[in-house]
Parts: sequence; C-alpha cells; structure tokens
Amino acid sequence: MKDFFISYNEEDRDWAEWIAWQLEEAGSTAVIQAWDFRPGSNFIAEMQRAASEAQRTIAVLSPDYLASLFTQPEWQAAFAQDPTGEKRLLVPVRVRECELKGLLPQIVYIDLVGVNDEAAAREKLLDGLKPRGKPDVAPSFPRSATTQRPKAEQPRFPGALPPIWNVPHRRNPNFVGRDDLLDQIQRTLGSDGTAALTAIHGLGGVGKTQLAAEYAYRHAADYRIVWWFRSETPASLDADYSALAVALDLEEKHEREQAMVNRAVRRWLDGNGGWLIVFDNAQQAEDLGDYLPQGRGGHALITSRDPNWTRAARPLKVEQLARVESVKFLMQRTGQEDEAAADKLADSISWETLRPVYLAELEKVCAR
Repeated sequence: MKDFFISYNEEDRDWAEWIAWQLEEAGSTAVIQAWDFRPGSNFIAEMQRAASEAQRTIAVLSPDYLASLFTQPEWQAAFAQDPTGEKRLLVPVRVRECELKGLLPQIVYIDLVGVNDEAAAREKLLDGLKPRGKPDVAPSFPRSATTQRPKAEQPRFPGALPPIWNVPHRRNPNFVGRDDLLDQIQRTLGSDGTAALTAIHGLGGVGKTQLAAEYAYRHAADYRIVWWFRSETPASLDADYSALAVALDLEEKHEREQAMVNRAVRRWLDGNGGWLIVFDNAQQAEDLGDYLPQGRGGHALITSRDPNWTRAARPLKVEQLARVESVKFLMQRTGQEDEAAADKLADSISWETLRPVYLAELEKVCAR
C-alpha cells in the first residue's frame, strides 16, 4: 500500500516527479507513472492498481490536467470515496494558473503558483499534507491589535524614531505636495481587518519610494517598529527578513534554513501590533506571497511599478507632480519667492526635464 498516487498530465511531468521526490525524501511512499509503470506492464491495470491501492491521491492541477479526459477518472475516484473531504483522500496541488470548475473548487488546494524558491515550495507542499496545521514552535502570545504601548513600556522621547527602525533614506527636507496621497495612505492603513496592505504603484521616478519614506517619518510616533524590505529580489528580501529577526531577537535568528527564519518573523508580526513594514520596489504581487503577514495589528506599504495589486493589497496610483507642486518644488529648490516666475518656468519645461533635477536632489539627501 502506497501513501500517495500522483495524478498528472504529461505536460506537468516535471512537477509530478518533483512532488513525488519531495514526498519520498520526507519518508512517504508514492506511485507515479513516470517511475512505476515499467515496459511490458499493462497501463490500464497499473493505473487501476495505483488509484485503488494508494491511500491518497495528489492531483497536479494545470490547464492541461483539467482539459484532459484521461485524468478526470483518477481524481474523481478519490473524490467519490471521500465526497465531504473529511479524510482528505484527494489533495489538489496547483502548479500553473487555471480555473477550477465543477467539484474541484470545493476542495482546498495547495497552491505552488508563483512560489519561485524551492525550499519554500517544499515547505508549503509538506505542510499542506500534514493532518493538522499546527506550527513547530509555540505561537506568540496574542497582544492588542492597537498601536498603544503596554503600560510597562517607557514613553518614547517626542520626535524620536521607533527603537526598531531601518529606513535607508534620510527625510527629504524638500519633499513637496502629495498631501492627498499621504492622507489616502493613512485612511487605507487605518481601516479595520487583517494587516492593512496598501500598494503604491506608478511609473519609474514619480516618487513612490520617497512617498513611502515620508509616510514612515510623519507617522513614526504611531509605531514601535518600522522596517524597510528591499524587494527587488528574493535574496534582498531574505536578507532584510534575517536582519529583522536579529532586531527582534527571535530564537530562530541564526537558523541556517532561511524559510524557518522568514516563518518566525511572519509569526511574530502576525501575533503583535504596532508595526509598519515597507516592501520597496516589488516586482509583482506573486513575489511577496510568502512574505506578507496576515495577522491583525500591523500596516504594510508596497511600492511597485506593477499596477496589478488588487488581489493582494489596496492599490494607490502615484501620478506625476501636479502644477502647484512643481511650482512649489522650484521655489524651494532655487530659494526664490517669485511664484509667478516659478509658474512660468514650470510652464516652459516638461516633467521629464524637471524629474532628473528632482531625483538628483533626493539622491543628495539620501547620501548625506
């Protein structure tokens, strides 16, 4: 008797073999056509034996799997034995984007779509197959979701930054405008529910990063922790997650397996309030799937050029500077008080001309 029968379409053979390998490495047994249906055997008999003798069936979901007539009887046989899902005899694992119809949407599936790190994918697969979702270490004690400090905590000196802070940009003294956007961010982050997520998106150079930094400085007094994640690559994300684990003095801070460190940080964020985290320059929503906390009590800002954040966060588009803001910037930058002259100058140059000057000023501030 095998533990798992891997049902898949030939187009997903690589995924099926990877899944089977991870299962057997973890101590389970699996039957898979690519390895177990040997030359000379009867294909129909082998398939019947595999489907009937394996304790559970893993369906490797993809558009090809759902469109195939040959894979339907395989998962339907497991479904028929356990229509309520009480025994979890059928476990779908989604490996490519696909739309589930009919009976399959009723079953909670393991989703590996967008998981680009093999260690994280393996952890997600094996965790999904466990009888329970109980964590390996004790969860943090649930504290209040508000940002009010505990009674025993010493009041912070007015104007001081939070004790845990790593914003890499110094505050820009020439920051102008964007008050409406800053107000929108505050409103969306202040809404009730799970960890509030706002994605600031727009073209390159419109000031998304500086907007997030300005929000962090203006509202520093509201948080006990403000942490900045460089989100261009998984490597930079992991590095900043590890740094936060050290700053929080978590037991897992020196673990060699990065997934364990990341999980510990997310668990702490899920169980505590009073934090603001910024995922700067994220490429797309899928890249942050394993990094975003889900618990109550904290706020997360995301900056990205990609506008497709509706499913993961509340999107907020950043446009080019408005005329009044451009005039104000020119006056601050030049030290002049002639608003009419500044307005005339702004009318004679485009934002594409002004932007390099604005960005150069920001770089000077950040380099100080």
